[in-house]
Amino acid sequence: MKRSFRELSVAIRRQETPTYSFLYKIAKALRDISMPTIKPVHNILYHEWSIRTSIWHSIWRVVYYEPLFKSQCIQVGSKFRMEYAGNGIARIFGDLQIYIGSNVIFFDNIGLAGLKVIDKPELHIGDNTYIGPFVRFQIGKEIRVGNNCLIGSRLITDNPGHSLNDVINRLKSSGGTPIPEEIRPVRIGDFCMLGLDTYVTSGVTVGDGVVAIVGANINKDVPPFCIVAGNPARIVRKLDIPEELIDIVGKERYESYIEAHKAIDMNQ
Repeated sequence: MKRSFRELSVAIRRQETPTYSFLYKIAKALRDISMPTIKPVHNILYHEWSIRTSIWHSIWRVVYYEPLFKSQCIQVGSKFRMEYAGNGIARIFGDLQIYIGSNVIFFDNIGLAGLKVIDKPELHIGDNTYIGPFVRFQIGKEIRVGNNCLIGSRLITDNPGHSLNDVINRLKSSGGTPIPEEIRPVRIGDFCMLGLDTYVTSGVTVGDGVVAIVGANINKDVPPFCIVAGNPARIVRKLDIPEELIDIVGKERYESYIEAHKAIDMNQ
């Protein structure tokens, strides 16, 4: 009886006959072959590979991937850079209006999704901001990220993704979409650092200078210059507010930080 390739493969792995057992041993020996390492030679080859692939990726980034991405944005400032992480270009879903400041770094495996609930949802990214690998933006209306931020969040969204209250809507459309009343803009201030796998949910304002510890779920407003952690996120401690910031943000804004810290003390 003639066997299919899959059946033959299974028979060899089971070593059903002496012949199949012999073929299995040959296949296992071939699988376990390892070349000896000649360190000086392979060290040179490693650096050759590293330089060659870096140059190749840089060429494609400059002449192909970055221009493609910029063509889908409303505005992109100078010195924008899309770092290579295997995708080539960040994916954009929906009719999303993207505004990017100067000296911004994106990774190419970021996801940018604009929902259809409200026409032309907007994403704004400030100057000198770094958007790390695997960050996902889900935008129904508007998300704003400030200047000089480091963002490693798993998800930043201004909506729940699916309707929370309309059960019929979920049944009709395989999960449904949020209704306009469930969409509330998100604001992330300047100088923020949101760690890996943090989450920012709808209606939240994250104050300037906030640091979110890895895994924090920010589901309510956070005053400026605080460290937050946990699920839901809570204030762990206040951060120092250097006087040098007066020259950057102005005296009025600086004093608002001081007042916010006093309010924290009163509420604790």
